[in-house]
Amino acid sequence: MAALRADYATGTGERRELRLADGSRVWLNTGTALQVRYQDSMRSLALLAGEILIETAPDAQGRPFFVQTRFGRLQALGTRFTVRLTDQQTRLDVFDGAVEILTQYGGQRRIEAGGAARFDDRALTPLDGADDMRAAWSKGILLADNMPLGDLLAELSRYRRGHINVAPAVASLKVMGVYPTDDTDQALAMLAQTLPIHIHHSLPWWITVDAR
Repeated sequence: MAALRADYATGTGERRELRLADGSRVWLNTGTALQVRYQDSMRSLALLAGEILIETAPDAQGRPFFVQTRFGRLQALGTRFTVRLTDQQTRLDVFDGAVEILTQYGGQRRIEAGGAARFDDRALTPLDGADDMRAAWSKGILLADNMPLGDLLAELSRYRRGHINVAPAVASLKVMGVYPTDDTDQALAMLAQTLPIHIHHSLPWWITVDAR
């Protein structure tokens, strides 16, 4: 397990904030494993699993700041950004400053503030723009702005144990609102109040969402 190799880790539904030796701040989202390696020549984080939000601080020694994932390396250029690692890819959203991407296969691209990208072991793909939801989790909320219900529930399921099964008939319903990640039952109840859906708690760890 990635958590066993990590210096810092979070469990399901847990968040954590770190202040590093140079003053940089890192927030760990649910299910995250992180290694911190500060050396004389560089500041380096290795994201083994999950998602982090980073606010880098100026370094008195002028050392570069890197984030490594299994798909490549990111160099922060005075910035605030999120990095999310899945089995298939790494996603980057940049909110301030810029981040330089160098993939494992040699692809390279600089992402400026307001930009985003995803990359794996074959391709690096720029995205339309940074997603505010990628940072909102650090405050314990999920932001939905015309988001398909299926996508929102997939995000919400990261914060609770068990499985949420979504019927195809309601998966494409559009959702807007602010939903708490610290109380996923409340978030589900809020959805049931505003959408034509019914939520079945078949078992404590199995929930089905279908049409009302």
